[in-house]
Amino acid sequence: MVHVDTTTRRGTLRLAVQGQLDMNAECIFDEALNRAGRPGQRVEVDLGEVDFIDGSGLSMLIDAQSHAHSAGYKFVIVGASRPVHRLIEIAGGADRLPPIGARKAASPFP
Repeated sequence: MVHVDTTTRRGTLRLAVQGQLDMNAECIFDEALNRAGRPGQRVEVDLGEVDFIDGSGLSMLIDAQSHAHSAGYKFVIVGASRPVHRLIEIAGGADRLPPIGARKAASPFP
């Protein structure tokens, strides 16, 4: 199960993802991104509370980054749990999904 909290501040949308990022999460994750991304906007995705990710979750991240590029907004991963960080490294996607934060990035939101 996945849960996505959305916060907006100064033109930056932050999606905090919790739980499992797998094929069952695709609709929830895609819906949050589709509501979120606007041209010129920055979308930060915090994956620090994701306790499981599989290949379909990694594919969602890569697709989201590609969609953001074509839609004109910036997609940035600002935090990654150990499972997320490990899968991205193993798959060789660190250069495709920059920047990958440490296990948990400090939140710019009070």
